[in-house]
Amino acid sequence: MPARLMVFATPKEGRDEEYNRWYTEVHIPEMLAIPGVVAAERHRLVRGGPDEGRYLSVFTLEGDPTAVLAELGARAKDGRMAVTDAGDPARTRLTVWEEL
Repeated sequence: MPARLMVFATPKEGRDEEYNRWYTEVHIPEMLAIPGVVAAERHRLVRGGPDEGRYLSVFTLEGDPTAVLAELGARAKDGRMAVTDAGDPARTRLTVWEEL
């Protein structure tokens, strides 16, 4: 059964446009190039609390989520994934969910 990697994020103040362009044009294609990441979708928060993040990305993972996350970490560490400074790391959180 597929798992879902949920990324809750808020860009730095005043940098939403830059962040969203990077996310759509660079980050999603890089994520979809990771074996086991088979789909991506993005959402904007309409109603919720301030700690939830303004944006939600949902990546569908097939296979072992631990292996996919390990590959994601390796690519981020060795530079195979671009990073933007428009994102606010203190206001970004990742969680992995599996269907019941």
